[in-house]
Amino acid sequence: MLKATKPIFALLLATAMMCGCSQESDEPAVSAGTQAINDAEATVVFRLAPNVSTITRSAEDSYNYVQGTADEYAVNQARIYLFDSPTKLFAKSFLLTKLTRNGTDANGNIIYEAEHVGVTPGTYDIFVTANSSRQIQAQTEDEFLADIDDQTYVRGLITDISGGVLMSNRASDNTGIVIEKKADKSDNVVSITLERTLARLDIAKGSDHFALTDEASRQYATVTLDGYHIVNLAKRCYTFRHTAVLTAMDEPQWSLNDNFGNVNDVNGYVVDPYFFSKKIDAAQFSNADKYYENYYGDISNPAAITWTAFSSSASTPQYKTAYCLENCMLMPAQKNGYSTGVVFRAKLEPYNNVYRLAADNTTLELVADAKQYPEVLYYYDYKFYTSPAALAVAVDTPSVSADNLDIYQARKYEKTDDGYRCYYNYWIRHQDNLNPATMGVMEFGVVRNNLYRMLITNVSDLGSPLPDVNPNTPDEGETHLKIVLNVKPWIVRDLTNIVL
Repeated sequence: MLKATKPIFALLLATAMMCGCSQESDEPAVSAGTQAINDAEATVVFRLAPNVSTITRSAEDSYNYVQGTADEYAVNQARIYLFDSPTKLFAKSFLLTKLTRNGTDANGNIIYEAEHVGVTPGTYDIFVTANSSRQIQAQTEDEFLADIDDQTYVRGLITDISGGVLMSNRASDNTGIVIEKKADKSDNVVSITLERTLARLDIAKGSDHFALTDEASRQYATVTLDGYHIVNLAKRCYTFRHTAVLTAMDEPQWSLNDNFGNVNDVNGYVVDPYFFSKKIDAAQFSNADKYYENYYGDISNPAAITWTAFSSSASTPQYKTAYCLENCMLMPAQKNGYSTGVVFRAKLEPYNNVYRLAADNTTLELVADAKQYPEVLYYYDYKFYTSPAALAVAVDTPSVSADNLDIYQARKYEKTDDGYRCYYNYWIRHQDNLNPATMGVMEFGVVRNNLYRMLITNVSDLGSPLPDVNPNTPDEGETHLKIVLNVKPWIVRDLTNIVL
């Protein structure tokens, strides 16, 4: 099955819901409970639930789940698309608006149940979108799958989901579904598992202040984390999750059964709309089409960045929550220029170890009063120096300039209105291969319906003087169908104990 990939940037409602495109229909919705059901139809109930599968152990499953908030699992409406399974031709669609929450199943899935609707008995491929105002008119599955993805969220970073989160089933999960007429219409139930197209990001810190110590456990500075900025946030998503087995940067021929389901354990990837544009050389990626919001290349001026403040708690972390879209790339392309990451801002305070030239210009003396610290400090070997000349005495060289600090592994920190600043980068890891020396498949990236929980527990060294990022650093008569929607809990990627 070939799939179109060109985006149509249709705006969403302000609540980040999906909106219309040229393929939308204005025909009246078929709402559960309002449709007349004839004698030839089978009565079916659709049961919708965002649920969780624990069958596979791959890039999609951490065996750790969180139910989520009411807004996160709310199914306000759902559209069911039925395609004849043998011919792949469009059969019927329903907009289910009368949904009743019906508890939670054994797997922790929130269950939504619709009233009965009529469906001609047969074998169907069933596709479902939830919380979307969009209706696709397509005559075949191929057309449908190509069109359904031509939509986008307005923002890369989403903070308001009060209108609901766009959800869908895994397109290959509900194929070849046999619907037949039954004497007891309550027996005709089709269960659909939904997952959010968004991922959730939780960020917290165990403390506001972190003491930095040298190899002898002597404190030399204090850093205070007071803000963060998330970079490389995708602004487009696939409505139905795409997967592929890849060993090279070759786009596959999209097959319903092969590329719209689970992630293969061997070389299995989740694929986002821009996956194949992320070449190995990240330095050549310019974001010219604005695919990324908060692109890493825009952080060179820290004063122009909006930094998000976040609180600390030693016992129960107070997480700051936001949502974003999938951002994945081939293993060799998992680099800073593409990956979603967090830049943390901190205030730096030297700890009684700032030195200046003494009157003889050959020795150093301690600056006892912090009010006398200059506009620029030079850091070397757990101490700070007030000038290049003082640093030269410390490294035992005739002279040091601002251009050759790297030779001595020294850094220059400039004072801002609220003190000296330093910055830390953290790249979101999706699946740890437990090998710090070798990059793993899907090791770094962001995948839908995952909760990435980041808790900073320690800071081990001074951060960079500027928030710099090196891009190359690595679906004959009708059946009355009951639909049950299961809303899948968040799969948790616990990234706690982050040491910056």
